[in-house]
Amino acid sequence: MTVVQGPSAGVTQRAFVIGTAVSLFIGLGVILGDNVVRGSAMARDFASPIALFVLFVMVAVLNPVMGRLHRPWHLSTAEITLVYIMAMAAATIPSMGLTSFFIPYLSGAQYYATPENRWGEVFMEHVPDWLALQDPKAIQDFYEGNPQGVIPWDAWLPPLMAWAPFLLALYLVMIAAMVILRQQWMNHERLQYPLMQPSLALIAQEKGQLLPPLFRYLSFWIGVSIPFTVGCFIALHDYDPSVPNIPLYTTLPFFPGTIYVLPSLSFATVGFTYFLSRDISLGIWLINLIAKMQEGAIEYLGIPSNEHMEWVTVPLLGHQSMGAMFVFVFGGLWMGRGHLRAVFRKAFRGDDQVDDSAEMMSYRSAVFTLLGGSGFMWWWLSQTGLAPWSAGLTLLVSFVIFIGLTRMVTEGGFFITRAPMNPGNFMVSGFGVEALGGQGVTALGYTFVWAGELRIFLMAACANALKLAEQHIRGSRRILLWAILVAVLVSAIGSIWMQVALGYSHGAINLSTFFQGLVHYPFNFTARNMLNPAGPNWTGWIWTVFGGGLMGGLMWLRQRFLGFPIHPMSLPISSMWMTDAIMLSVFLSWLIKGLILKYGGPGLYNKGKPFFVGLVIGQFVSMGFWVIVDYFTGMTGNQVYKLIYE
Repeated sequence: MTVVQGPSAGVTQRAFVIGTAVSLFIGLGVILGDNVVRGSAMARDFASPIALFVLFVMVAVLNPVMGRLHRPWHLSTAEITLVYIMAMAAATIPSMGLTSFFIPYLSGAQYYATPENRWGEVFMEHVPDWLALQDPKAIQDFYEGNPQGVIPWDAWLPPLMAWAPFLLALYLVMIAAMVILRQQWMNHERLQYPLMQPSLALIAQEKGQLLPPLFRYLSFWIGVSIPFTVGCFIALHDYDPSVPNIPLYTTLPFFPGTIYVLPSLSFATVGFTYFLSRDISLGIWLINLIAKMQEGAIEYLGIPSNEHMEWVTVPLLGHQSMGAMFVFVFGGLWMGRGHLRAVFRKAFRGDDQVDDSAEMMSYRSAVFTLLGGSGFMWWWLSQTGLAPWSAGLTLLVSFVIFIGLTRMVTEGGFFITRAPMNPGNFMVSGFGVEALGGQGVTALGYTFVWAGELRIFLMAACANALKLAEQHIRGSRRILLWAILVAVLVSAIGSIWMQVALGYSHGAINLSTFFQGLVHYPFNFTARNMLNPAGPNWTGWIWTVFGGGLMGGLMWLRQRFLGFPIHPMSLPISSMWMTDAIMLSVFLSWLIKGLILKYGGPGLYNKGKPFFVGLVIGQFVSMGFWVIVDYFTGMTGNQVYKLIYE
């Protein structure tokens, strides 16, 4: 498959307007889908199925129709690219990226506090009035519904406005970090950006043609039809149980009676993995298998750990993974030290030999945004109750995780993953409750808003967006900064309004699991640690150092011995159940690609690309199609493709 680039130019006003409208649609639609339809999750993970679904509809239906009606209405590759970039940015907000945690956590402690959980006496006094919703009537009506559907915005606006500057600074620093690292990752290290391969294929145009050249390949449509058909059987089974269901996942005993593996078939994972180098895909499934052996050995030998952490299955392996994450990130920054020095020379000295004309921010703007935004976030976190030292360390740990996961997304194609341990748990485990204090632990609970599960965030979307811009947008790219910020703002306003409105009209306790189970996470974290205060976990630090040493050793072997067959990138996330869930699909794609290269060579590999692109698009289009169908038919809970525990 040859990616053909059509006429590319700078972005246009109409593309900006269309992208803004798409961003609003995503902000509203994802909240509606998650809370009312409760179908497939379209914006919970890094691949942003909602954005790819919108892109497919645009290039397969809307753009050709507009071009047929009036040729100048046909969008160019640059215009489609801008719309898709804004869609990706918008998709990072409404679900696990912000809103679906933000709104429950602003109100959940006040509603769910009971004498039994003791939240009121343990930590509520440490919550600043401006940090969370305070009006008891507004909170009760939100969770239980208001017959009139009236939204008391006078109660909601103060905490929303208090959080807005911090969130703006967070997103600006994420964007600035990716501007600083773009050339190192894209030009010097030549990362593969596998999640963008289907998008690049859809966006590509041929002069004089209304449809992408990808659509001419029969193998592409065969690839689309397989997951789409399977998705239809799964969806129709919920409508009529007589329709055969097609199970795509199961559990198998690994250490009998103790540990299980969770093999599942994800067509999208098979498709994305096809574009990885084989050392990366081998590392993903092999290191995960070794991690399962570790987990089994820990269980079998009875190695103790009294820690409990949200979103962490085996705390000891979580510490090991965090050590690996630190070495992975700082090792990568050390490798790019030459580029980073050049960036700072340009920022502080105006070095004319360093060219930043292709960036969406000048290096000076990016560096000062990074420094100024970080300083503001440090101050803001200090106001929530964190001591200055702990606020700084929390930010450092958070951005190590953000950069590490973004690197895994752009190089390793992880479209379903999350942090091995969130910053709150890392700080409590590493330094102890006494050192942090009651206010500090309470403040760490509220960091779950922006650094909780970490399955999708703007930094990764921005990194992928810059890859698309390099391919398809010519001329100045400075407008991209404003496009991304507008997409985020519109999606945030739309999704927050929709989430709050649904609460008052339906009662939030009748909506998604974010208001039932997940709403308790930050407050259980705070209460548990304050009722059972512990000092620094030195065993955890030992496992952290071990994980860092293991990662450093594997990275050294890969640098020292050309052709070392295992890329250690997946070590920081090897022990989590999400990696368990994709292991089978990664293995199958690794095996298929190996056989293709062995018996067909690069020629057959290239011929196979449209088929594997089709697998990704077919799965995501099936998900979006059935969410829309379910909305109009009134069906709920019809998740066509899902992870095992969702």
